[in-house]
Amino acid sequence: MQSQRIIFVVGFKVSKYALSFVFFYLMILFYAPAVIGTVRFAIALIAIFSFVFNLGFNIAHLKIYPEEENKASCIGTLLCFKVTFIIISLGFYYTILSLFNFDEILVTILIIFLIELIVQSVNTSFSNILIADNEIIKGSFPWIVISSSKIILIIVGLYFYPTNELTLSFIYLLSTLLHTAFLLPYIIHYKIGKPTKDVIKKYLKFTYPLIFSNLAVLISGNIGIILINFWISSEAVAYYYAAEHFSVFRTIIPNVISLVMISIFAKNIKQGNLEKNKRIIKKITKYSCILFGAIVLLSFLYSDELILIFLGDVYEPSIFVFNILILAQIFVINDVAVFTDLNARGLTKLFSVIKIVGEFYKTFLIILFIAPNGLNLGINGLALAILFGNLTYSPIIRLILWTKYKYGYNFGLVLYLLAALLVFLCNILIINMLDLLTHFYLIPLFAIINVLFYFGILYLLRAIKKEDIKYFRLILNPKKLVSLIYRDLTSKNNKSKGKN
Repeated sequence: MQSQRIIFVVGFKVSKYALSFVFFYLMILFYAPAVIGTVRFAIALIAIFSFVFNLGFNIAHLKIYPEEENKASCIGTLLCFKVTFIIISLGFYYTILSLFNFDEILVTILIIFLIELIVQSVNTSFSNILIADNEIIKGSFPWIVISSSKIILIIVGLYFYPTNELTLSFIYLLSTLLHTAFLLPYIIHYKIGKPTKDVIKKYLKFTYPLIFSNLAVLISGNIGIILINFWISSEAVAYYYAAEHFSVFRTIIPNVISLVMISIFAKNIKQGNLEKNKRIIKKITKYSCILFGAIVLLSFLYSDELILIFLGDVYEPSIFVFNILILAQIFVINDVAVFTDLNARGLTKLFSVIKIVGEFYKTFLIILFIAPNGLNLGINGLALAILFGNLTYSPIIRLILWTKYKYGYNFGLVLYLLAALLVFLCNILIINMLDLLTHFYLIPLFAIINVLFYFGILYLLRAIKKEDIKYFRLILNPKKLVSLIYRDLTSKNNKSKGKN
């Protein structure tokens, strides 16, 4: 049952990103690269200082709520911290914006995205309240709303408003507000209790080590975009943003694991079942890397054709970046379940040290690779810095965790990448002989054949076994999946009112 719920979360994420791609395609079609680059710069600048909203209390809630008897107090504590930090952030952002000499239009756009970020942070807390209460589907289904509403709004905007930065910014804000409206009917039944001293201490003890790691993640994740805008151009930002957005599905698996599994791991830890968590981690890591190996294969085979067909020749600089970002993510996926278990154990100090060192190492590489007086590799350098950072840092950390906490290492990753490489090499002659830009309708057929070839090689290498196939057939049973989603979305949880 839990595996099927996770499948639905993945499905919702896939649907969200598919709709996001439609929105992005419409944006590319009707908005100039300079406009898109300016908006992406505004998002990055606001996001890099958004650690005020991302202090780790949402993660704390996912761990503490399942363990705590006083559910209403947990919800009250989470929302109390959220409101407090929203108020503090307003003064903080006012100070930050005062330090920069931006033009009036850019300041307006930054304010719009600040409001959007505030609303988005509230939505995240609402979703986590549902997910912590095992209402995974209710907490995840509204993701589709924000993506589909963007598509509707961008089409409507074409008829009534100019295709400029302000219109695009308001589309982001309005879709986030619609997301809130869709979450409210599910969240309204929950009782908000008075925060108690004991519960507040638990949240603070869990959260305070995460403050600096969240800041490090935000800096490394956005500093490259900001520096490209300053050192190169807003058009270059648009090319990187195109690759980043085109490959946005790469974040599906890590996001789902982090979001859903921490509560499950916490329950097992409370019951003293650490070995069960290690078995789950092994299975999650294996299946995640197998799936992502197929994604890496397809991206290297067909990225040129897909980007040129959908985005046009002007976005050709995005192709290399797209491939490197996809490849870089497979090393992150290999670690996500382990890091989630560390947080579930309450080892947030260790997790934070790992993230801080890793993210600042990546930040150093980003600056080195793209700085005019450094390697000066532009947007390609930004992608390569991320790949090199993940490739060199991840094995060292996993070796340390393996030695101290007995987490296994996924040596199967070598087999998954080897299988993808073999399929890729077999395709080189075919791709060179056939112009897929002309015969683009053959890409889906070739993609299916190559994925089957990839899984066939893994089966021959014993990286996939018969029990794996049986497991997937069980959790993907269509009748059970339809029944589960109907029951979860229409049921009223008796626990939702909490305890006093």
